[in-house]
Amino acid sequence: MAELLKPVDPEELEIIQKEPYEERDLSVGRMVQFLVAIFVMMVATLFISWIVYLWVLPNQRVDVPSVRPEAFQRQLPPEPRVQGFPMRDWERFYAEEIRKTTTYEVIDETTGKVRIPVERAKELILQKGL
Repeated sequence: MAELLKPVDPEELEIIQKEPYEERDLSVGRMVQFLVAIFVMMVATLFISWIVYLWVLPNQRVDVPSVRPEAFQRQLPPEPRVQGFPMRDWERFYAEEIRKTTTYEVIDETTGKVRIPVERAKELILQKGL
């Protein structure tokens, strides 16, 4: 720390005054060259964009609609489809299963198939055995 704050010798001070490190912070000529280069690049970019625009404009087809006709037709997505209201579907499914397992119903009269409640089926199995 002491070396940093040592006094400057008169000889060193004379050398520093004769040859400073920098005469200016920024060269005005270089700055102007840089700004001119940016301006030229902007003009060149606009010119190239204009040429591309003129090249693309005549190649556009007016008879092609912007929206395909298939977009107006309702098409279902491929399987598996996502449920719109899964909780409502689950409640309906659950209610149907409860109804099937707790009520009597004739399935097919010709063959004599019937549906009986699960609890009644358990009782019959205990009575008659499997």
